[in-house]
Amino acid sequence: MKRNIAILLGVFMMIACASDKKEIDKKPPVIKATSTETAYKVDTEWFAGRWSIAPHVAHDTLEIICYGSKAAFTFKTDIDSIQFDVKPNTSKDFYVQLNDTILAHTIITGIPFKTEAISHTNTDESTIKIKYQRGKSDYLENLKKAYPLTLSNASNDTEKVLQVLHWTNNRWKHSGNNSPKKNDAISILQEAEAGGRFPCFAYAIVLRDQLNALGFKARTVYLKTADAKTRKNPPGHVATEVYLNDLQKWVFIDGQFDVMPSLDGVPLNAVEFQHAISTNFDKFELLSLAAEKTKTSKIGYVNFVNDYLFYLDTTLDNRYHPDSRHLVDGKASLMLVPSGAENLDHINFWEMDVNYCKYTTSANTFYAKPMY
Repeated sequence: MKRNIAILLGVFMMIACASDKKEIDKKPPVIKATSTETAYKVDTEWFAGRWSIAPHVAHDTLEIICYGSKAAFTFKTDIDSIQFDVKPNTSKDFYVQLNDTILAHTIITGIPFKTEAISHTNTDESTIKIKYQRGKSDYLENLKKAYPLTLSNASNDTEKVLQVLHWTNNRWKHSGNNSPKKNDAISILQEAEAGGRFPCFAYAIVLRDQLNALGFKARTVYLKTADAKTRKNPPGHVATEVYLNDLQKWVFIDGQFDVMPSLDGVPLNAVEFQHAISTNFDKFELLSLAAEKTKTSKIGYVNFVNDYLFYLDTTLDNRYHPDSRHLVDGKASLMLVPSGAENLDHINFWEMDVNYCKYTTSANTFYAKPMY
């Protein structure tokens, strides 16, 4: 009997020890620090100086945006680090031990990235035609002589455009506070050589003109936010779109950031890009010839551009020095408006009436094959 009791006690002790170990394993991990300054990374994007260790705050919680099904998270102190995945609407925690004494309980909570895919109609409005340069242009010939481009080892249109995109991005450092004296590629590039630094629209113009000089059909595209009418800060961004003959489609490219969005190996136009952000964040990629250490991050670019991908407009006449300017119903530009949205007719920030646009909800019309 005594022997049986001893055996039972031994079993109970083993169970108790296992239970204690299980409880210990459940405790949050501890990392060390000698400074309150930290940095953290969400997927590929580092954030420095945005979070400090605060032992006096109970259960200090950092919310991070999960753009896909999960986010790879790294938290780094001056002497230690921890890594784990965070899923939307879930939390993980750990302690930071400051100077081997004080413990700061830190909670990381995943917040789902919220954006809705914008829809458009697919009707064909044959009365709306966008015109492009056909045949030689003295201006484009002068551009080719002044700033010739040699495309190396490019086997398709995508590779050619990526080379022109990268070349354009490297002409100057971005500055949103300076505008070029003239809005043509030759003048902008001359100013850049003299040390000029310009905003997004200058990249878009140079990229457009260089692509047109190479025989592509390219245009500047003006992006505006859903609240462009009342937004308190700048509600717009300017990029470029180019028609790839081998793929028979329009493609969005951003000279300021040196990126071309692509999904499943197919470059995207602005509407497709917005849809990919909303429904396929994990899968789409940003093509670029930039070196890895200087590449624009996916999260960083989406944070910047996503709001702007609502209203899109482009000029109806992309010819150089035509005898007469092509208009539709007296309007010089075509604006693509999402289904159900109001036509954008005024922008308070710039104190500007948008009275130059013909409006359409048809993506087919906005992205018609360049025939004229």
